[in-house]
Amino acid sequence: MWRIFIFWWVIALTGCGGDEEFAAFVDNVTNNKNHAIVSSVETAPTLTQGIANPAIWIHPNETAQSAIIGAGNGLEVYDLQGNLLHLEAAGNINAVDLRYQFPLTPEPSTLIAASNQSDNTLGLYTIDPDTRQLSPIAARTLNQDIKVESLCLYHSPISDQYYAMMLDSEGIIQQWALFRTSEGRVDARRIRQFNVGSKIKGCVADDEYAHLYVALETGILKYGAEPEDGTAQMRLEGNNTPIACLTLYYAQGQTGYLIAFNEGNNDFLVYQRGNDNQFLGRFRISGGNGIDGVENAQGIAVTNAALNHSFPKGLFVAQDANNTEPQDNSNFKLVAWEHVADSLLLVADTTLNPRQIGQANKNNSVKSVQATVETEPVQNWGDAADDIAIWIHPLDTSLSTVIGTQKQGGLNVYDLTGKQLQYLPDGRINNVDLRYHFQLGDDKITLVAASNRTDNSIALYQVNPLTRQLENVAARTIKVGLQNEVYGLCMYQNPLTDQYFVFVNNKKGDVEQWALLDNGTGQVDARKVRQFNVGSQTEGCVADDQHGQLYIGEEDVGIWQYNAEPEGGTTRRSVDTTGKDGHLTADVEGLTIYNGGDGSGYLIASSQGNDSFMIYKRTGNNEYIGTFKIVANDALKIDKVSDSDGIDVINVPLGEGFPYGVFIAQDGWNNKPVAPQNFKLVPWEQIADSFGLDKQIGENPWF
Repeated sequence: MWRIFIFWWVIALTGCGGDEEFAAFVDNVTNNKNHAIVSSVETAPTLTQGIANPAIWIHPNETAQSAIIGAGNGLEVYDLQGNLLHLEAAGNINAVDLRYQFPLTPEPSTLIAASNQSDNTLGLYTIDPDTRQLSPIAARTLNQDIKVESLCLYHSPISDQYYAMMLDSEGIIQQWALFRTSEGRVDARRIRQFNVGSKIKGCVADDEYAHLYVALETGILKYGAEPEDGTAQMRLEGNNTPIACLTLYYAQGQTGYLIAFNEGNNDFLVYQRGNDNQFLGRFRISGGNGIDGVENAQGIAVTNAALNHSFPKGLFVAQDANNTEPQDNSNFKLVAWEHVADSLLLVADTTLNPRQIGQANKNNSVKSVQATVETEPVQNWGDAADDIAIWIHPLDTSLSTVIGTQKQGGLNVYDLTGKQLQYLPDGRINNVDLRYHFQLGDDKITLVAASNRTDNSIALYQVNPLTRQLENVAARTIKVGLQNEVYGLCMYQNPLTDQYFVFVNNKKGDVEQWALLDNGTGQVDARKVRQFNVGSQTEGCVADDQHGQLYIGEEDVGIWQYNAEPEGGTTRRSVDTTGKDGHLTADVEGLTIYNGGDGSGYLIASSQGNDSFMIYKRTGNNEYIGTFKIVANDALKIDKVSDSDGIDVINVPLGEGFPYGVFIAQDGWNNKPVAPQNFKLVPWEQIADSFGLDKQIGENPWF
């Protein structure tokens, strides 16, 4: 499906890029074209044949003085012309990585980590910008109890902590926290270990998305990089693709690429960093300019920095294990990034300072909150839990419930301790919403609407306040007119006419509005009153009843505000966007509104791509307020929220645990222990106090 979305996106580009650009894109993705790229520079042959993995160090003041650090019989430092500058006698090194801004001295320093096969230790170094020579900084000999095959560093955007990920060939990963000692050295302690169940070749960590990618003989696995993330995983590449090494290209707005070397085809695979790591294309490094091509690469690195006249838009480095012309020890091939970018229609962004990667969240003051309750896991593994709606009990708000979708099977109802009260196996229910006081015969009911992907319909229920369970009130199978299948859903109640509506959408961006009505026999029917198209894939939406507004998340683009009335047309206003000019990171998922009273309050959005939530003013132009993440609550053994879909919020007191209301988010990776997905509950006052927001105690909506 994602290829269809990209296909239409590229069609939009043909107006400015022409037919040649469109044809190139189709070759990249649809036809899987393998582009041939030629190196600009190669380094001198390495001192030993076994040298492998490189790291690119960016000089703090003169980028032309940047260097390539290679792992081998010691650490070899090369300039951008390929000349050997320095050899640090560090033993038999099989992997090296680096991070900037480590608090080693009063001034931040570059931290370089290397795994030493000679004595199975972790070596730690820094580099002198004036001499470009390395010096050891480890506080002690850091012995490893696994036979280290590779390593990578991670700088947490959440805690600002630095980590080393140590990997052995049989599948064990150990995570070590790195910290400065009182003597100005660096020490480490192990805080996490797990087994991926397959032979490991290498790894790379994403310091903005907090992801760990692992290269295997059978593909690529993605894990959470935080210590509490457990062993939940996602697979990127098929089981028959042997991956030798990985690297990340960073660009503005948390965009960029994951690049992998495919040993089976001797080429490089390119994926998006976000957007579920969509595959974008492939290239190989061929011979030319008197430099041979790359074969059997055991290490790669890339930077977006403008370095010198040879690499004005960035640099890609690959180890060449079969260095010929002439036949010699292995070396590194240096490729101008724009050659790769132009061939595959990728970004060449030199505006992001690579020495500041991972610093953005600190500068933007992303707040951290913790869940105090989590629901029981849903019934199925994989992508199953999605959206939630909070139902308020009419007499005792502590008896309120959480209605959650299980899009592989139905609907769950939970109490406020997270215990499941009901499961309705009614189909692939994706999104859910509710409204109070719907007149059904002589009764006013809580009407619950849900999107059912099994039969492309709107499912309708009422909440029985005595049992707190859902009961079907649909007059029929209300099939929508959307092609393929219904996806997102939200409800709207006009406060003047008391008319109730349901909005549904699909992955093509089509939106339909349906009016809900009492059919006179104790059941609810619906009729379509409006349809329009957002532009591309959408799911999350929320209606502001008091202001008559509809907010829709276009997943790769941002948030739009529409008129919620049937005659509202297609006029819209952008609230926020993904990419470098906005605060969101694709996919834009759940949307919800905090009702502060008198029309005030907040719009909250789930920014799935960076596991965070954005807060905006409910009124005016929806001014951006701030960002928060739900981090692990170690005391209660509740893991953090990541890869979140649906969200909901309420300001009604719900007993001792939630005296100011609750914010609830779906958790895409449920750990502690590893289990199917679930929903996490955060007391509203944690969020409010972090930003100085209202803690308005709302009235029970029944009265």
